[in-house]
Amino acid sequence: MESLSRSYAKSVCGITLLCDVIPMGSDYTICVRDDKGGHVGSAVMSIARQSLTGEGISATTSVLNRVGHKDDEVARMLAEAVAIQKNCTVVCTCGIHLDGITLEQIQEILDACGELEQMILADMGDGKKEHE
Repeated sequence: MESLSRSYAKSVCGITLLCDVIPMGSDYTICVRDDKGGHVGSAVMSIARQSLTGEGISATTSVLNRVGHKDDEVARMLAEAVAIQKNCTVVCTCGIHLDGITLEQIQEILDACGELEQMILADMGDGKKEHE
């Protein structure tokens, strides 16, 4: 069982995205935020399950979103990826704020979060955790 949290950072659009991945038994909590203080814009829970096709693992995800926020896109992406890779339950909170954000900046942030996802998954390896 993993016991140490890991932290990741990625600079984009004049902010630094900070991501902490915290093992909790066989599950994980992930916190994504910007370096300016941010807020909580979304919380999601992804629960690994057998794929509906009968092949492989998928995830069912529940979302709590702060009105007017889109942080769930990042939280869902990270929570589902880790839940599927590790066959576990993942809770991810996300709060990224950028004043006057443009559509291009939103895409840059999503791309940067995709890079964070790849770093996290690479560090975790492809070994699945089984529920206890």
